[in-house]
Amino acid sequence: MPQGELPYNRGLVPGIGVITNPRSRVNKRDPAQMRSLGYLLGSEGAAEATRSLDDLYRAAEEFKAAGIDILGINGGDGTIHVTLSAFLEVYGDAPFPKIAILRGGTLNTIARGLGIKGKTQEILYQVIDRYHQGEAFKLVERPIMKLNDSFGFIMGNGIVANFLEAYYATGRPSPMTGATTLLHAVGSAIFRTPFTKRLMQRFHGRVVVDGEPWAREDFVTVTAATVPELGLGFAPYYRCWESLEHFAILGIHCSAVGLAMELPRIYRARPIRRDRAISVLAKHVVIESDDEFAYAVDGDVHKTKGKLEMSVGRVLQIIVPDDPNAYTRESTKELARPALNPE
Repeated sequence: MPQGELPYNRGLVPGIGVITNPRSRVNKRDPAQMRSLGYLLGSEGAAEATRSLDDLYRAAEEFKAAGIDILGINGGDGTIHVTLSAFLEVYGDAPFPKIAILRGGTLNTIARGLGIKGKTQEILYQVIDRYHQGEAFKLVERPIMKLNDSFGFIMGNGIVANFLEAYYATGRPSPMTGATTLLHAVGSAIFRTPFTKRLMQRFHGRVVVDGEPWAREDFVTVTAATVPELGLGFAPYYRCWESLEHFAILGIHCSAVGLAMELPRIYRARPIRRDRAISVLAKHVVIESDDEFAYAVDGDVHKTKGKLEMSVGRVLQIIVPDDPNAYTRESTKELARPALNPE
């Protein structure tokens, strides 16, 4: 079932494993936080600070051998992407632990989209306390996308990747910087400044969705996700809740001004107008271009020489708060329902 409460059998589970990215901006600003996570875990589990992919794969092998029941990830969206890519490769078809997203990043887009709030230590303490007491966890199930040889929840080329590159180029990653960059982009679109030209460099290529090619080959972005939000509260992927066997994919093909006009609808999880975007659910997508193109996965920007293949990966169980106002499957569908037939 997409969402539910499952208790843990204390006689069978060996503990909680936490992966920390010491290079995340939040952890670099407060290195003592990593030590405090180990103190919080105590005999209930183990915390690993991974400084390289070798460290990460070693930790994945150790956690798999120990049969951990919960995998905590302390870092930003990029840390989630890299950690889960390594762990999914190591685990293969073996049973996978529940995921506790500890909000150790700057924007925490994936956590926000799932209603996960609070500070890292507070979230981990609540998980440990409930685990120690043998109480049930509230869980949301989300499929993760396989993207070539890695895994992630959110993908976007074109303006999505361009925006992230401009955001990181400021050297001051923060929600405020993200909002400022967005306002700069909107103003630039209206006044047609050079910034818009860089940001709106379009993707030219072919998109085949479940065997059917799209007629268009020119897009502001082709973007897909299995969680609702893209960042800064914008929720273009609200349809992701409709199925555990699909991801939501959009091909936005309007002008810069047209996209700016759609931002209020996207923020409210309303459909983009049909003459400005293609919006479908998909199981398998191939994106091809004659040129190398950049694409972002969960906040990390990658490049591919002409081809990106996307499919639905395994379904993961993610621990979420009991808050009835959290961004859940039901609330998101209710939010979108009044506007299913846009102009």
